[in-house]
Amino acid sequence: MLYRYIVKLLHTDQRFQPLKVVGTVFDSAPGQKNLKGALRALSVVLKPYSVLVKYPLLLTFAVMVLTLRIMLYPLTRLAHETHYDAMLKQPSGWPELYLYSKADPVIRASDVENMIDARRQRQVLVKAVDFTDSDHVSHLRAYPTSYMTHCTSFMYSCIGST
Repeated sequence: MLYRYIVKLLHTDQRFQPLKVVGTVFDSAPGQKNLKGALRALSVVLKPYSVLVKYPLLLTFAVMVLTLRIMLYPLTRLAHETHYDAMLKQPSGWPELYLYSKADPVIRASDVENMIDARRQRQVLVKAVDFTDSDHVSHLRAYPTSYMTHCTSFMYSCIGST
């Protein structure tokens, strides 16, 4: 979410023109709006709590999201595009590394793959690594050597191309 605004500032605010971004790494991101994924992420955060606390909070969150979505969607869709949609057409051209997993219960692999395809269509150099069975933001823990190798080689390729 924050990345969208950083890219916008880098391209529109003169104070940031001297900064030169040489690459971006996305770990388990980006994803479109996904209530099921949000509930799973919240469930992980609430894991240490008892069932009597956890499930009422999850239910409250789901009801609030659905209610606000139904009430505010007609207004917000006209005035504000989603972060995912903004990222699909962002103006940055630096290389991007996407680290994701088809087993991620929070961010759908298809969302990441759609972003990868869209960025490639915009002529952005994209490298993608599907860790197939690691959880959300757990690729480093599950595959430390492979993860660090991909990140390091990406970093060197970005620095070498400047």
